[in-house]
Amino acid sequence: MSHTSTHAAPTERLTPPLYYPWFDWLRAACAVTVVLYHDHVIGWAHAGNFAVQVFFALSGWLIGGMLLKMDKSELPRFFFNRALRIWVPYYIAVALLLLLAVFRDTITAKWVEIVVYKLTFVYNLFGTRQLAQFVDFMPQKGTLSHVWSVNAEEQFYLVAPLILVLLAKRMGRSVALWCAIAVAAYWLNSYVAIVLGVLAAVFVRRHGNLHLQTTGRLSLTVMGGIACVAVCFDLLYLAASPIAALCIVLMLATPGPRHPYGNLFGGMSYPLYLNHWIGAFAFNYLMSSMRDTPLRHALSAVANIALAMALYWWIEKPLLAMRSGWFTPTRGKRITLMAYAMVAMGCSYGIWKWGH
Repeated sequence: MSHTSTHAAPTERLTPPLYYPWFDWLRAACAVTVVLYHDHVIGWAHAGNFAVQVFFALSGWLIGGMLLKMDKSELPRFFFNRALRIWVPYYIAVALLLLLAVFRDTITAKWVEIVVYKLTFVYNLFGTRQLAQFVDFMPQKGTLSHVWSVNAEEQFYLVAPLILVLLAKRMGRSVALWCAIAVAAYWLNSYVAIVLGVLAAVFVRRHGNLHLQTTGRLSLTVMGGIACVAVCFDLLYLAASPIAALCIVLMLATPGPRHPYGNLFGGMSYPLYLNHWIGAFAFNYLMSSMRDTPLRHALSAVANIALAMALYWWIEKPLLAMRSGWFTPTRGKRITLMAYAMVAMGCSYGIWKWGH
């Protein structure tokens, strides 16, 4: 380790967050739900979206809680860690898609446009709105469109530190401010679950772990139960689903030790979410006459889980284990600038294309 990184370590090392072992199983359950929904095994129309709402609430709670304890001097390490955690598996997934697509697709201007959105983490802003009209011109006819949620999370990682860390002394960590942001998110119908997750973290920071107390858990049970019934019967789904997702997250937000199997299944949830199209694609090709059979669905699911575990065990886990040794403040600052610049370029390109 260089002299610079050693000298900076006391002020730049992130405080280890609390570990919530139930979240590993929750991540795995949500990822499997998305897999089965996209493979038409689960017929409920909101299954995939609700799993993503839970992911969003979970991210808001965990990242919001981490940022609430952070000083601005720690931000380079935060962005460095997020980049290694999110970018490497993400770009592997995009590369696997493009490797197939360049041999099977007709490369058009629209095809290139969609690829640019995915590479710069702005597909959720400019790509998803084009699905209905241009799906046949997208890489593999819209395959990997589910990365819109990963793009939304990346944008959250860039915006949240500005409010929770840089504006901390000016209402950035105020319950009132995040209530106002939640109202705005509901009004705009934009990523409400993430905002509610942060609001819960801010509230707990101010008032203590009420969600772990008897009264708090009873309140979560009642409120979450009502919201889940509304979600299941499609009653005000857009309003109820973020609340139901948050209640599930808070009910499982119990600190504890790591469980080895939970850690494995939770760890493989991200590569599983990213790459689950591969199993279905492969076995649809190999079993073209048995596409809708239980056997084909089962083989696809097993292949997807095996691939996700391999990517986690042999790529992501070693990468995360080595990232502390790779970090220097200079690298952290460069990654930070790169993250903001990449999204800014994607937005600029999208706005330019929109105008043309």
